[in-house]
Amino acid sequence: MPVKRQPLSLKNVAKTIRNVGSKLAPRDTGNLRNVLRSYNTPERMIRTDKNGNSKVTFFFAPPGARYGKFWNKPFGKGSGTTATLRRRYPEHFDYGERAYQAPEVKKAVQVYVKDLGKQIATDLRQSFRTA
Repeated sequence: MPVKRQPLSLKNVAKTIRNVGSKLAPRDTGNLRNVLRSYNTPERMIRTDKNGNSKVTFFFAPPGARYGKFWNKPFGKGSGTTATLRRRYPEHFDYGERAYQAPEVKKAVQVYVKDLGKQIATDLRQSFRTA
């Protein structure tokens, strides 16, 4: 009996990272959250190299919201720098890194890895049956 192969996709992982990252971004920065959601599409976020290795990237300072980098990577010391804002609003900084560490993202990665393991086991069973 042939085993039906299901296509695996990193799109769910990318969508989860996008949603968590944009939710963690500061709200009072104009259109940062909207730009993060619209720019970080799974097609842009997922890159696969020639060896088949995939990488999911969250763009925290996309075109139209370049100031996102100051919220994600604060700089400077003293008044008038983002370092002073970091002390005032610590929950809004490093939203890119915190998105990758969020429980929802870890769960999405676990589901993907589990499905990938099932697919490999299915492929091995199928190859032994036909050999």
